[in-house]
Amino acid sequence: MRSVAGECGVSATAIYRHFEDKDDLLSAAVLQGFRIFACYLRGALKKRSPGARLAALMRSYFDFACENRNDYRLIFMTDCQQLSLPRLDEASRREISWTFQTLQDCIEENQQACLMSEGEARSLAAYVWSSLHGLASLIVSGNLGESEEEIGSLVDQHLRLLERSLAR
Repeated sequence: MRSVAGECGVSATAIYRHFEDKDDLLSAAVLQGFRIFACYLRGALKKRSPGARLAALMRSYFDFACENRNDYRLIFMTDCQQLSLPRLDEASRREISWTFQTLQDCIEENQQACLMSEGEARSLAAYVWSSLHGLASLIVSGNLGESEEEIGSLVDQHLRLLERSLAR
């Protein structure tokens, strides 16, 4: 807590006026990261067609990861137990789960429009998420070590492959 206070330019005791303990601070940071992520997803949902919404949703995942690397690392690359997520209240858990539910709903919508292969929507959503997460994690961790242009091309190719694998 002292190092966090130092980074914020306040005393350690000042932090305790706002947060009960380190777990409370981490929970607030995680919730804020998910709120930022949700803003990216909401933008994608403004597209007119189910296919365009799913494509924009997947692209938004990469946009969030590349533009908010620290938040991405915190919410998607840190053990949930370390973040004390089980301590979150029910409203916060619902807010966090909205992001995955949105992907699942979008997949169901595409299935109903006969744009996507049949299958259990939750399993397909986990497939999409894990595919997006895998590449995004490699990008954020610097393991690909490529330029922004090369990363952009890689993301474009990845999204095309993913869309093809889901097409009916």
